[in-house]
Amino acid sequence: MTFNKWLKLSLLIICTTRCAGGFTTVKVKVVDQDGLAIEGAEVFAGGQLGVDGENIKDLTDKEGVFRTIGRKNLAVVFRVNKEGYYQTKLRTNKNLQNLIIELRKKKKPTAMYAKTHILRFPKKQASIGFDFEQADWVAPYGKGSTAHIYFNLDGEYVDMWNHHSELNITFPNSLDGIIEVSKNTSTSEFKFPYLAYSQSYKNSLVLKKSREGLESKRLLNYDESALGYIFRVNTEINSDGEIINANYGKILGYINTSSQVKKKSAGAIRFTYYYNPAPNDRSLEFDWRENLFRDLEHEEKVYEP
Repeated sequence: MTFNKWLKLSLLIICTTRCAGGFTTVKVKVVDQDGLAIEGAEVFAGGQLGVDGENIKDLTDKEGVFRTIGRKNLAVVFRVNKEGYYQTKLRTNKNLQNLIIELRKKKKPTAMYAKTHILRFPKKQASIGFDFEQADWVAPYGKGSTAHIYFNLDGEYVDMWNHHSELNITFPNSLDGIIEVSKNTSTSEFKFPYLAYSQSYKNSLVLKKSREGLESKRLLNYDESALGYIFRVNTEINSDGEIINANYGKILGYINTSSQVKKKSAGAIRFTYYYNPAPNDRSLEFDWRENLFRDLEHEEKVYEP
């Protein structure tokens, strides 16, 4: 019997015989995205654990199970890792006697252009092409060469309590488009689908935001808590209408718009995007070590997969 297993057993016996009134057994099962048990996953549990309230770290057994003891009714912070999987973090005080935590496999981490970007508009009420690879407007407003997507911003900013903005997003090709992805319950660091969808893209999207007066609430026609968007661009079809070429990517979270006019800008948007330049590759798993952008500023760098 290893020291960790002996210690774990001793603590469980102590909890059962001496202090059962204030403690409870904590049992966690770690599974993959298909529900299969994962042996050897490292589970860090932080909170009021053990007899002395220490943090506990151990590996899951052959059944994918991690056990310890914890004080009743207090939340535990779990951090679960294993090579070849995306990390999962979870803070909970529910179902601690039979908790299931999912680790999602790393299937195809991919090199992409990924950046948190502030895009300032040269003019209002104009559809201007944006190049994902250059992270800039196309000519004559920037150094971009390919209009992957068009942005059109309109609005007015009086002060933080009185403003409105409307962002129209369109695409150059009929089968290009965008899909909103709703927030899910996953606690994995990678929450998006592994692959971009093959259909159901909308060729346009309108995002509206407004507030009228100090006592009013912000009005939005979109969900700020959504996971984000998946997009398809550069779509080419054959004579039968079948897609023969396309590029895919995603936007993390919502697109924050501002109609506040500043120097050399008619408003701005801020968004985090990932663009996969490999034709017909629908992978949405970003390998942050293979960002195709170089020399990004700290606030522009993206580490989420």
